[in-house]
Amino acid sequence: MDFFNSLTLDLKILVGAMAGCALLALFSGNQKTEKRSMIVFAVLTAVGVYRFTHLPGNDQAGRSAATPSVPHSVPAAPKHKPLESTFAK
Repeated sequence: MDFFNSLTLDLKILVGAMAGCALLALFSGNQKTEKRSMIVFAVLTAVGVYRFTHLPGNDQAGRSAATPSVPHSVPAAPKHKPLESTFAK
């Protein structure tokens, strides 16, 4: 269940559609409908495998590995005056 929850929304919808097509193919009494459901199931499976292997975050990792990284300097935090209580005044 953790694996399913870690999927993106579009992959969850694809998995649900694949399960629906598989159930429709299993319980349909018509051979033509069964064949059509299996074709739709195969297409949905191919799209799901493609989407699972090409996640949006993977493109950024490939691009950042190809380009050299520029070192970023972080400026020092400015010194602030500490807060003083005004309760006793």
